[in-house]
Amino acid sequence: MSDEQTRFLQELAEDLNSRNIHLPSFPDVVINIRTALEDPSCSSERLAAVVRTDPVLVARLLMAANSAFHNRAGIEITDLDLAISRLGFEVVRNTAITLAVEQIFESAEHEGLRDGVREIWRTSLALASMSFVIARNSVSINDDNAFLCGLLHEVGKLYILTKAAGYPQLMGDEASLETVMQQWHPSVGKSIIDAWGFPAEIADSVDTDANLNLDGNASATLVDVVFLATQVLDDAARLENDDSCKVSAGRLNVSPDSFPSIREAYELHAQSMRSSIGG
Repeated sequence: MSDEQTRFLQELAEDLNSRNIHLPSFPDVVINIRTALEDPSCSSERLAAVVRTDPVLVARLLMAANSAFHNRAGIEITDLDLAISRLGFEVVRNTAITLAVEQIFESAEHEGLRDGVREIWRTSLALASMSFVIARNSVSINDDNAFLCGLLHEVGKLYILTKAAGYPQLMGDEASLETVMQQWHPSVGKSIIDAWGFPAEIADSVDTDANLNLDGNASATLVDVVFLATQVLDDAARLENDDSCKVSAGRLNVSPDSFPSIREAYELHAQSMRSSIGG
């Protein structure tokens, strides 16, 4: 380990110990949507009024409502109120958060980081879609929260990568940088997600190694969803060959026989997401 890498890890540890882990805060429209949805009496009209303060979000919701995943009948919607009715409140919330996280990623895309940031963002979108469709197989897991867990799972890597930009030797050593991100992103990501005000169960899902329960009698959790999503995205054969995957898959009602339909739903959801964000 070089002196520069040692110094980087020391500073990263200090950031964590002092809770000095920061990425940009969410825009006001996301905060206002979350606040509105905390009120059980929130109406579609009230939510639409909040959404209309952000024209980009309005366009994003209309694209989502007309995507193949949400519009199987092919009936086009051009009215925001109808789009919200089609999507549901939780999808509106998640679309707003996705837009905000996308903008945070884009703000980090200066020349030296562009490829790395885009790869983390691509993985985040894939994990969000796979987590969502896996959660739909389990009656005990909220699929919209599963989507958020997948979306936010890699956010710690963004912080590490942007911080590493000031360490040229580390940036030039791809293997060492990847090792640092893999080892440190769960702790960093949890700190960021906590600071953004998400529930503990979402923050805990970042660290699947520490929080995965291998007791076959335990109930399914969001940790199971994210763990399984990360594994099967790389290699679906792990459903049959990896003991930890078998435990989580069993709790989530996922089997090798059912996975082809899950994969099909994932492809449709991921394509709809890519279409709605223009990526």
